[in-house]
Amino acid sequence: MRLLDRFLLRELLIPLGACLGGFLIFWVAFDLLGTLDDLRRLGATFGGIAELYLIRLPELLLIVVPFALLLALLYVLTAHSKHHELTAMRAAGIGLWRICLPYFAVGLTGSVLLYALNEFWMPDAKEQEEFLKASWSGSTNTLGRGWRTRVNLRNQAEDRTWNLGAFNLTNGELRQVAIQMPLATDGYREVVADGVRWTDGYWRLTNGLERIYRWAGDPLPAVKARSIFSADEMGGRLEAVANWAGETVTLTNAMFTNGYVLRRGITNGQPATGAGWKLESLVPATGEGGALTFRSPLSAGANRRIFAESGLWTNRAWRFLDVREFLYRSGTDDNYLDQKFGELTLDGFSETPEVIRSEVRVGALFNRTKTMRRPQLGSREILHYQRLHPEIPAKERALLETQLQARFAAPWTCLVVVFIAIPFGSPSGRRNVFYGVAGSLALGFSYFVLQRLGFALGQGGQVMPWLAAWLPNLVFTAVGTVLICRVR
Repeated sequence: MRLLDRFLLRELLIPLGACLGGFLIFWVAFDLLGTLDDLRRLGATFGGIAELYLIRLPELLLIVVPFALLLALLYVLTAHSKHHELTAMRAAGIGLWRICLPYFAVGLTGSVLLYALNEFWMPDAKEQEEFLKASWSGSTNTLGRGWRTRVNLRNQAEDRTWNLGAFNLTNGELRQVAIQMPLATDGYREVVADGVRWTDGYWRLTNGLERIYRWAGDPLPAVKARSIFSADEMGGRLEAVANWAGETVTLTNAMFTNGYVLRRGITNGQPATGAGWKLESLVPATGEGGALTFRSPLSAGANRRIFAESGLWTNRAWRFLDVREFLYRSGTDDNYLDQKFGELTLDGFSETPEVIRSEVRVGALFNRTKTMRRPQLGSREILHYQRLHPEIPAKERALLETQLQARFAAPWTCLVVVFIAIPFGSPSGRRNVFYGVAGSLALGFSYFVLQRLGFALGQGGQVMPWLAAWLPNLVFTAVGTVLICRVR
């Protein structure tokens, strides 16, 4: 059996290589004849044109390889049938399905290779082609190859917004970065002071500091010196604080004023707001107090904004340079905390360079007015976008889902054409060779027409995306299987 498989594979690979080379030459020549004048006006050189078609190669192979495999299989099967080799093998007790097993292996291998080629190479082709053409005319941007300007990303799932002056599609470098994100729900603010005094409806602090903890356990909270707070900011007025739990004593020689009541160790927790006071001492009559510690949760809308000159993804974290950070205690806070960093590393972000790249490409797809005739996005890019945008409009969702399903379904064309070729190339007996060739080519052409039609209907929302992408494969595989079983 191994010798048989090797023989069948050797007989197939030679015509497959010839058909593949011939189709590629024909396709490139045909396309070049229609675009040569435009390329010359752009200033393309011979080397530039060669580079252009090298960039387009994955897209060409997705169309050419199935047709080349179909014709190669028809040639080989017809030759085996003409010389009664298939008849001899079947007379020896080898079934047609077992005879064709190497052909199915070639089709499966071709499908896997096409998927890998188009998943990891083709998604970059559009940007590479645009930059190449721009370089011919001298209209490339000043940043260089791979840069996209004015990139905006909204992470709906995690409520983060990125505004980028420029993003490099190749290495993920960022320029002019602005990020806005909510502070963690367990973040809080803390006020400490050596002493307090209630005056004119405000708390005035001696050596007062306010700290903002971005999350519980933040090792480097933002710190700002503050000397005055309103009653709302501090959780209560003097009258309320004077009635909180603590020890009450009357001193004849008190540190504040003789004969005044002194309250020590005042503490208070407010379950409704989550705020808490700890005051060393207080003289209610004068409003003067000792050391203070006050904590309260951040208000609704508390957020963090990062501005940086540049950023780079390294060690699974973003490293930003020349950074300025703003912390807002609420959505209407006008007394924010402001800090500067020469370098700031932030981890735990789901927005990797790959995710931002998917945002750029999916956004470009949505901006096009015409329906795409074939899948142009990688499956990982689509999945990244869907994760960041759980609420996508129906029209855009249909387009993305169809692109995703088509990305998975399209490479299996190589396997489908094996099911199409076998029943037309393997029947024994005298017959016109062109009958099998014409029949299989007509069936193959019908397959590609149905595939393109389904892709267009799926993107438009008229057909369910999975059905639009997979129906041609399922229908023609089923038809091919029935025809193979009827071969005599």
